[in-house]
Amino acid sequence: MLHHRSAGYSFGLSARVALFAVLIAAVAACGDDVEGPEPPPPATPAVYLATDAGDRHSCGTTEDGSVFCWGSGENGRLGRGSEQSALAPVRATSSRTLTHVTTGDDHSCAVADDGAALCWGKGEDGRLGTGALQDRVTPALVGGSLTFTQVSAGGSHSCGVSGELGYCWGRGELGQLGNGLVTNRTTPALVDGQLSFAQISAGREHSCGVTTDNTALCWGLGDDGRLGTGNTNTRLFPTLVVEGLTFIQVSAGSQHTCGVTTDNEIFCWGAGSRGRLGTGNTNDQWRPQQVSERLENLEWSQVSAGESHTCGVTLDGAAYCWGAGDNGRLGAGNELDRLEPAQVLGGLEFTGVSAGGSHTCGVTASGSAHCWGLGEEGQLGTGSPVNHLTPARVLSS
Repeated sequence: MLHHRSAGYSFGLSARVALFAVLIAAVAACGDDVEGPEPPPPATPAVYLATDAGDRHSCGTTEDGSVFCWGSGENGRLGRGSEQSALAPVRATSSRTLTHVTTGDDHSCAVADDGAALCWGKGEDGRLGTGALQDRVTPALVGGSLTFTQVSAGGSHSCGVSGELGYCWGRGELGQLGNGLVTNRTTPALVDGQLSFAQISAGREHSCGVTTDNTALCWGLGDDGRLGTGNTNTRLFPTLVVEGLTFIQVSAGSQHTCGVTTDNEIFCWGAGSRGRLGTGNTNDQWRPQQVSERLENLEWSQVSAGESHTCGVTLDGAAYCWGAGDNGRLGAGNELDRLEPAQVLGGLEFTGVSAGGSHTCGVTASGSAHCWGLGEEGQLGTGSPVNHLTPARVLSS
């Protein structure tokens, strides 16, 4: 009896297993005909034209005319419509096509394809140029009905070029607006001298510009020699940078300034602490000094002066950084200060870099954005609040 039941049970189980296998095969055979939800399409990486690193946030322009920002959202500096911070890029809310973006300590500005300038973030001292002092959480038009080709957001002021004339607005008590006064302006004020500017850079408490004939001038706070005039005097008007060099670009940082000459050399001046001038020492320089003569064979296309470090790009797309190395902001794989340019690791070909407060961002020839250094507030755009000692790709928007 027991043997008979065992045989019967074995036969029944085998039949059921066989039937189940047939059903599975049938479902698999017609699986292609079963309708279901389509998988989401893969995210298309944004193609960046440029990035700009601020104090605790970063922004970039993409080829479709959008501006994306990431990092601290305090005061609305991301332009997303709130003060919410972001670990990855979020679109600045604007219906305009934006072709250029710049980031300051706690505000941002952009230029639209029709030449309109817009700013957002902290409004104190009039740095947004809207005619008011209120913070703005989305891009707001700069007053004055001017058409700009370029703008620059600094510490608590902004500057721009309109019709080859220079304009600045915001905090002016140290002469950083260049109009001969020490008062704040809530709308653009003409930089004195009727100079024809190709570019202006707003630093922490000073400004510098390059004219259409490649002359460099600076104005504002003169401490540490950051104006390059041969002394530490504060200047209320644009003043010639000494040594008779001709420049294609200048960048005003926190306490120092750097520029690329028409011979594709980099010269820096101002505070030398932490090696930010790249001259091989930490001495202040009141006059332009060439960055490391040991690297004089390098030909430079662009330079960016940050809080206490500096970065540049060579004509062949190699990026170098020097100065304070905390948090990996030099991209050299460690946190060491460098008194001379150190090549950014990763083998990437850059078209531009931007040195911010404690981090750096750059765009490659293929249009990808990368950031490195301090990441605790999301300013690297990698999706996590961690530091990176070498370039980390900014997440797709």
